[in-house]
Amino acid sequence: MKKKMRSTRKTVAILHHSLVDLKKTYYSKEHFIADDDTSDIIAFVKKTLEKHHYKVQEVKIIGKDISVIKHIKADFIFNFVDSKSLEMRIARILDRMSIPHSGSSYQALYVSNNKIKSKSMLVQHRIPTPKYSFIRLKDRLTRSYIPSKFPLMLKPAFEHASVGISIHSVVTNFEQMKMHVKEMKKKHRQTIICEEFIQGKELHVTVLEKQGETIALPPSEMMVEGSRKSNKWNIYGFREKWNKDTKMYKILHFVSPPRTIPPHVVEEIRRDAIRAFYAFGFKDYARFDVRYNPKTELWYFLEGNANPGICLQEDDAMTAAIRAYGMTLEDFIMQLVRNGLSS
Repeated sequence: MKKKMRSTRKTVAILHHSLVDLKKTYYSKEHFIADDDTSDIIAFVKKTLEKHHYKVQEVKIIGKDISVIKHIKADFIFNFVDSKSLEMRIARILDRMSIPHSGSSYQALYVSNNKIKSKSMLVQHRIPTPKYSFIRLKDRLTRSYIPSKFPLMLKPAFEHASVGISIHSVVTNFEQMKMHVKEMKKKHRQTIICEEFIQGKELHVTVLEKQGETIALPPSEMMVEGSRKSNKWNIYGFREKWNKDTKMYKILHFVSPPRTIPPHVVEEIRRDAIRAFYAFGFKDYARFDVRYNPKTELWYFLEGNANPGICLQEDDAMTAAIRAYGMTLEDFIMQLVRNGLSS
């Protein structure tokens, strides 16, 4: 009797979270909305892996119960947990496991989720970033906290997914600044970053590790169809990113490569993105938020995003960049798997 050959197919575990009751688990409605955006991409990744003859183990974290992680039996873990309440805990656990996983380490996530640490990292590595100051909860606001000429941008220091960022985040005088700082302290209960506002274009730059190289994909530029009256500062705030029923969400999209930025500038931005990738200690892939002033031809890195969400929409910033580079989203997914299995 012939012995059965043992299967050599690799197993990939898809780790993601499932939302539960808003009142019991989430800090705010905004956090709930930002975290409720994974089902479509999970199905796509599962289908892609099966197409490439991988076994798939789907591991779903429900609420805050992370005990399911101990049942993972796979050759690679695709980490899709980006919930504010879970991603740091999960990253710490994955780093300690013997199974390779997608995305950055706990330490890199910590730096990217902390805008104070991120700013220090950018300055330390001489990567251009807007002038800034930090306003702590206990600080009495004075003009000494103004880092540059108005307008200024105000944003929470420890949020993700554009929570706390809107058209009202840009202030044009000290009275507006005082009023908005007071509102933000009350709502977000955390340090506020006061940052020089860069007039001009909103860019996102994705960096990918591919076959031993670190590559900056073509930048994606945020575009708004028609009038910009409802977003005169041209920013990518929470409403623009998540409120799918609004007019602004429907007329906003990303294009890659940018249409009107000189090629030599684009190449320099891409080089700085790779430098920033190494500075933050990122792995696999990351996205950087950048502002570009066409009048001065200067660019400024705002922050880095470890393990940014992967989206099926073709006009999403990262998806548009992947296509502009000549890859499909399927290619991108499989590259991350190859990165892990070859490590």
